[in-house]
Amino acid sequence: MERKKNPKADLESKKGIFVLIGLIISLSLSILAYESKSYDNLDAGFGDLTMDELFEDEIDITRPEPPPPPKEEPPPPPEVPEEIEIKENEEELENELEVDDAETDQDDMMEMPEEEFEEAFISVEKMPMLGDCKNEDCTQSEIMRFIARNFKYPEIAKANGVEGRVILEFVVEKNGKIGRVKILKGLDKHVDKAAIEVVEKLNDKKSPKFSPGRQIGKAVPVKYTVPIKCTLG
Repeated sequence: MERKKNPKADLESKKGIFVLIGLIISLSLSILAYESKSYDNLDAGFGDLTMDELFEDEIDITRPEPPPPPKEEPPPPPEVPEEIEIKENEEELENELEVDDAETDQDDMMEMPEEEFEEAFISVEKMPMLGDCKNEDCTQSEIMRFIARNFKYPEIAKANGVEGRVILEFVVEKNGKIGRVKILKGLDKHVDKAAIEVVEKLNDKKSPKFSPGRQIGKAVPVKYTVPIKCTLG
């Protein structure tokens, strides 16, 4: 008698389903394997050190060096004042000061006693101020006005028709007095002498006084250069 297999028990018809199930299981296990993390063999490298041992050595904290302060630029040197033009046209100037016309050798006139002076500055933080002036422009103007009003053209220079330009230099000393007056570019010994003497008149009691220049709060000598143009009217 032949045995007949029950169609429901035939596994060949379900082979495809089993293959799909197996494939799904395999993929699931693979994904789980990739995503799983293991800390069993993690070695942090500290061994058996305690917390006290870990932080036994001090840690040096390096701070960036602050940038150096900006270099202070020295104040610009004062501009040479405009040329002072003195015209001699026989008209008397107000407040004229008489100048001795005696002939003097220029070399003798320029000699100064040997004395050590502190080097004079050309420009300082606080420039000297003349009289009631509050700024350098006012001081420059007052210097020129004083020279123009008080310069006396030497008679001998007028007689000889001497004209031209004199450039002189002087120093406002630490006490506010005028000193170290000298001719940088001369014209005539009589005119040069008159130019020096008119500048020295700034030391007279009735003349306006200089307040000394200051650098870092300290009184210092300051040098001035003055060009004077002498013309006959």
